[in-house]
Amino acid sequence: MHNSFSMGQTDSEQNKTNIHQWEYLLCQDKIALTKKKGKAAMRKNRRNNTKKERIIMIASSAFVLSALTMTGIYMKSNNAEKQDDGYMIDFTELENNADDKLQEIAGNQGMDGNNQADTQDSVDSLVNDIAKEIDNLENDLDYLPMEAGSGLVTIPGLTDGVNEEVTDGNELEKPAKGDDSAVSPSPAPSASPTPSPAPEAEPETEQQEESSEEREVVSRTLHFAESDGLLRPVSGEVLIPFSMDSSVYFSTLDQFKYNSALMIGAAVGDTVSACAEGKVVEIFQDSEIGHAVTMELGDGYKITYGQLENINVTLNSYVDRGQAIATVAAPTKYYSVEGSNLYLKLTSGDTPVNPEALFR
Repeated sequence: MHNSFSMGQTDSEQNKTNIHQWEYLLCQDKIALTKKKGKAAMRKNRRNNTKKERIIMIASSAFVLSALTMTGIYMKSNNAEKQDDGYMIDFTELENNADDKLQEIAGNQGMDGNNQADTQDSVDSLVNDIAKEIDNLENDLDYLPMEAGSGLVTIPGLTDGVNEEVTDGNELEKPAKGDDSAVSPSPAPSASPTPSPAPEAEPETEQQEESSEEREVVSRTLHFAESDGLLRPVSGEVLIPFSMDSSVYFSTLDQFKYNSALMIGAAVGDTVSACAEGKVVEIFQDSEIGHAVTMELGDGYKITYGQLENINVTLNSYVDRGQAIATVAAPTKYYSVEGSNLYLKLTSGDTPVNPEALFR
């Protein structure tokens, strides 16, 4: 009896356990189903959002294209109105009017062999009408169109009071007989009894001297070699050395970088002397090096002086070695910490050269 009761109690507990397990499994299935539904809803929302974004992008693109098209049409119409200044002749419109009138005449008269003469007369009259319209357009101009090369061209506001006489060879137009108000032509230079050659000889001499000087400038040839060396332009210490192998520190910029030039310390107003003989090929202003002068030394060498003021050389002029070319200016914002200095850059072709190594 006791054993049967124990067995019945064990069976009931086993049933409860099984029920709990089934309930747990059902809950797990519900949770998995809920997750699947949530993922499906998220994917659907993403698809909907993507479709909405595409629709918005397409609508925006269409709106922008429409706006650009309308703007182009508006600008084109405005330009056409501005170009029509009242002096333009539309020959295509005249041709179209002529074609329309010919068609009208052909329709009224039939364009058969019996009325060809009448058609020709109509065409002639049409041509005369077009010619009259063109004449009317010419009459509307502020000035009369003159033939190219004519010496009697007059334009209101430009040639008022100026009368040009047309000459043929050495003959002048003679005034009409009986016209006492006609102005007599001025006598020819050959008619003067006592010509004075002295005033004319001096300008010719000056022109000859100038031309000879120009020939000397053109024939001047420049040569430079690194063995010739360079004259030190200012007597100051090097603030930032030339360095293309490794970077150097720029205090104002607070950074390291390569330096293809040489910065020599100098006081504002110090005289800058030419390092070598050369020709001034460029005078310019730069935000980094201020006012600058570039000279051609010959054999492909060029030298640039920067941070200058009071430049006293001109473009295409020749400068001798040691000649004063300018003075040192206040430093630009790129060298405010380093202080006033002379920027000096030497190149052979496109290759930078260390000018400090050539100082003599």
